Amino acid sequence: MIFHSFDFVFFLTIVIGGYWLLGHRVQNIFLLLASYYFYGYVYPWFLYLILASTVVDYSCGLAIVRFPKRKKIFLYLSLLTNLGLLGVFKYFGFFVDNVILLLTELGLPSFTNTISIILPVGISFYTFQTLSYTIDVYWGRMTPRRNFIDFALYVSFFPQLVAGPIERANRLLTQIEKKRVYSHQMMREGIFLIVWGFFKKLVIADNVAVIANMVFALENPSFYILWAGVFAFTIQIFGDFSAYTDIARGSAKLLGINLSPNFNHPYIAISPADFWSRWHISLSSWIKDYVFTPVTYSVMRRYRNPFISNQVGILITFLVIGFWHGPSWNFILFGLYFSSIYFIFDIFKRVVPLHISKSTAIQPLRMILMFVLFNISMLIFRGGEMVWIWHYFSLSPFGVDPQERQMALFLFSKALLYSIPIWLHIIYAHVRKLSYFQNRLQLLDHVNVAAVIVMFFGILILHSQVSSNFIYFQF
Repeated sequence: MIFHSFDFVFFLTIVIGGYWLLGHRVQNIFLLLASYYFYGYVYPWFLYLILASTVVDYSCGLAIVRFPKRKKIFLYLSLLTNLGLLGVFKYFGFFVDNVILLLTELGLPSFTNTISIILPVGISFYTFQTLSYTIDVYWGRMTPRRNFIDFALYVSFFPQLVAGPIERANRLLTQIEKKRVYSHQMMREGIFLIVWGFFKKLVIADNVAVIANMVFALENPSFYILWAGVFAFTIQIFGDFSAYTDIARGSAKLLGINLSPNFNHPYIAISPADFWSRWHISLSSWIKDYVFTPVTYSVMRRYRNPFISNQVGILITFLVIGFWHGPSWNFILFGLYFSSIYFIFDIFKRVVPLHISKSTAIQPLRMILMFVLFNISMLIFRGGEMVWIWHYFSLSPFGVDPQERQMALFLFSKALLYSIPIWLHIIYAHVRKLSYFQNRLQLLDHVNVAAVIVMFFGILILHSQVSSNFIYFQF
């Protein structure tokens, strides 16, 4: 079931209507059933996978504490089960195809891959979510839960099940265990987030997607048209993914639950570190805690060099982030690209005096630079096969037909026009932090109501005629 459908609107209305009529314990059972219905709406057999992850991690969490001398065995069981399922369903085809290619290149007997495996929606997200619980129990950060219903709901909570945010047990599970109280304020916040999410998806992301899809469908785009398409995709992927997060957070608020914010205006970031503290925050923090920190600690113990341990940690971190996005070499290149610019920025930070790098005068230039660097990463991300990425980067800006430059300017201007609400939202977010508005919360509520009305009619009038699934459903 997809968010931007009448099926979901009807489903959410029914769930909310019944949910607040029930007591706390029955609420959780009701939400669990609703979540399983939501996830199995198209492919019911997906439920066997999420149930398997749930049972294994629930059992391993209890066993880790009950049998402390054997706790490492149960941690490995959790890792093997979750990463094994993820590996089979998401990466099996990638490894088999590359083995076939390697055997062919070496002139050795090969074979044909006739196996096609459907990728279960959201498997990357709930796998990381369940793993974090087991690892936290193993590290002593979390006490294992005995209530299976609560834990199963934590794994499958439908608003964030398919594309995040990737929630930790100490944030989401603890809310599930507590009694929720109906709040007019949370209802207002939830409605605003849902409408803003629908607006970003249907008006911004889907409209600029038409431009991006058209450009990347061209067999041989010119330099300027290609980069107009990349800019459109940069707007699309933020509008699309952040829209899902907003709808998820808004839907959860209507149920009295707060989900983690997953975006914090990433397009005003001034460095790679700043960018990843603003983009897909739940994944970035997960990778930082469960990959980067253990890796840097291990390397530091061996080499006693903070710089080397940090760079090795960053390299492995971004290889994991790249490969997490999909079984393709362009995603691995995406990770290598970001680890490279991290390294370059780190060198510059060591060389450039602090008073210059922190100067407010150059912050706009740093924002523009980081935005350009992210656009480059999006060409790698969207480019597909390596041969196409190489072709795209080999295009020359010189000798381009003037008509193609005009067409590129038109496409860029159109994408920029659709992106205006994103930039306005950044300004609004900063303005509302001013002390003048902090003391006038009722005025902000009126502004939000007006914005909801404007966005509602904007959706009716400006929605794209071509609708597409959320991009991160494929991850």
